[in-house]
Amino acid sequence: MISRPLPPGAGAPPAQDATPGGRRSYALESMSQWLHSQERLQILDFGGINQHNLDYVTGLGHRLYSDDLLLSYECFFTAEERRTQQFDSARMEDFLDQTLDFPDQSADGALLWDTLQFLPGPLGQAVLDRVHRVLAPDSLVLALFHAESAGPEAIQQCCRILDERQLMVAPRGHRRPIVTFTPRGIEKFFRRFQALKFFLTRDNLQEIIARR
Repeated sequence: MISRPLPPGAGAPPAQDATPGGRRSYALESMSQWLHSQERLQILDFGGINQHNLDYVTGLGHRLYSDDLLLSYECFFTAEERRTQQFDSARMEDFLDQTLDFPDQSADGALLWDTLQFLPGPLGQAVLDRVHRVLAPDSLVLALFHAESAGPEAIQQCCRILDERQLMVAPRGHRRPIVTFTPRGIEKFFRRFQALKFFLTRDNLQEIIARR
């Protein structure tokens, strides 16, 4: 896997670049350029149903499947399973089959946002591996990671696409436990993917684009 940082000179955006309520996202800009260059893709959005994202992706001629991955996790597993984080392989497989019921290599891209970080380690890895399985070769994945300095808990972010380079990012819900990652840990997490690119931001969210 190739991992590389944002090209020199492309640092955090100046404040005047942002529309009210939005912030520039270089990962989104990279994803947008790819979406503009393709036709009739199937994109998966795991941040929940979001009219902004639906309008943006379908407006480019693609299809968008939306699911609230974190809500699915909290509804599927019992409170005791979530507390102990003890999931047997059969239960995890049932969850994957219910949540990611797609034929192999049938999707063309995924918007994971910060959802995977709120899943216990083994389950998060299993979900990402299943995402890898259902994506076609050369598909792109956009994901966000809360910084290590955020501590063991964070608030999930609701990410709305305002245009091809700007996101509206707002807290959603209450603080929940997260799995913290170093940059090397993110590389290991995405080890099945052929390439990984990191993008610098001003806030505590690390943006990445991974290529299947």
